[in-house]
Amino acid sequence: MTNVNQHQMPLQHIIDDAEKAIQIAEDAEMAVRHAQLESNPEKLASSIQKLETAQRAVQQAQSELNSHLNDSNRQELLQVQEQLTQASQSIDVVSGNTHQPKQVR
Repeated sequence: MTNVNQHQMPLQHIIDDAEKAIQIAEDAEMAVRHAQLESNPEKLASSIQKLETAQRAVQQAQSELNSHLNDSNRQELLQVQEQLTQASQSIDVVSGNTHQPKQVR
């Protein structure tokens, strides 16, 4: 029984980190959207930094998941990995929309 619990703890920690990374990504995306709606350059710059931090967190979580895909809980890890992939793609879309438009003369 102890061996099973010891084996599951790192796996649960990886899943928790992945879910935390997804939440960080969602929060960063929301911050960017709010800054864009407010047309606030300082908030936008800050939120872009949060977005970059979120991207690193998502990439780290994906890396951790990839290193444990051989485990017995493969299906659960694949589901979390899909959520991370969606979060990463969403970050890319939001990041692509953060470029300031050039003034039309």
